[in-house]
Amino acid sequence: MSKPRKFNKPDIASDNVWEDLIISILSVNQYKLQSTYSKVSSLRLVGIFAPQNLKTWTSEEIKNRLISGDCDRGSFMTHLFAERLSSLGELVRKRGVSECERVLLSEDKGLITELLMPVRGVGEKVLENLFMLRGLS
Repeated sequence: MSKPRKFNKPDIASDNVWEDLIISILSVNQYKLQSTYSKVSSLRLVGIFAPQNLKTWTSEEIKNRLISGDCDRGSFMTHLFAERLSSLGELVRKRGVSECERVLLSEDKGLITELLMPVRGVGEKVLENLFMLRGLS
C-alpha cells in the first residue's frame, strides 16, 4: 500500500467508523474525500451510514437513498456504489454489527483488511482512505 496522506476531517465529520468506512467506499475514482464529505449531512439524513439499514435495504433502496442524499453520480456509478454498499450490508448481516465494529475499531490494519476484502469494491484505495480517516498509519 502507498504511504498514507494527511487528511484533516472537516468540521462536519464525526468519529464514527461507519461514516469513515462508507465515505471511503464512496471516495474512489475521481471522487475525492473532500467532495464526498460535502454530502455527509444529507447522507446522514437518509440513513446511509447506519449499518442496521444497509443490512436490510436492497441495492435499489440504497441507490435511491444515495440519490436522495445528494450523492447521485450518474446512473452507472450510483448503481455501482449501491451494489458496493449492499455488499457491505451482506457482510454486516453475516458477521453482525457488533463483530464488524469490534474489528473496525481495533486499529489492527490486518484484521480490518481481512474483514473488508470480501466486500465488493473494497481494495487498496478504500483501505488507504479508511486508514487515513481513522488515523492509522
